[in-house]
Amino acid sequence: MKAQSHGIISLGLIFAAVILAAIAIFRVSWVPGVIYLAVCGIASIALLYAYCAKCPCRDQCGHVFPGKMARIFKTRRPPYTIFELVVTGLILILFIGLPQIWLYRYFGLFIAFWVMIVIAVIEIRTVVCRVCSNTYCPGKNL
Repeated sequence: MKAQSHGIISLGLIFAAVILAAIAIFRVSWVPGVIYLAVCGIASIALLYAYCAKCPCRDQCGHVFPGKMARIFKTRRPPYTIFELVVTGLILILFIGLPQIWLYRYFGLFIAFWVMIVIAVIEIRTVVCRVCSNTYCPGKNL
């Protein structure tokens, strides 16, 4: 239960960071803001398919919501392929890297974004990953 609380908190922080990034982008122009939010939505679905749908622990997911949402996909069997891991990494880079150009223009939003991302990663690595039994996760051995 503790891991699930931390999992929900970490996802909430990531979601809030994405919203802050979108705000920074919308302050410059609405077109890239809409594109960023659309890319994040599509990337989230791709992440669920490429990673979460293959996780053997999705029924006890520490993040709760991705495990439940991954049920929309047919159960996929681990291990992860190199392609799926690359897609997962690129998606994470997209969420974080894409808005940096706009965030940098608004230093307060830039700092808040990174504080939330860092706290979320610490939550995930120190609590959620520790109780997860997905031996196929490349982050498990870090």
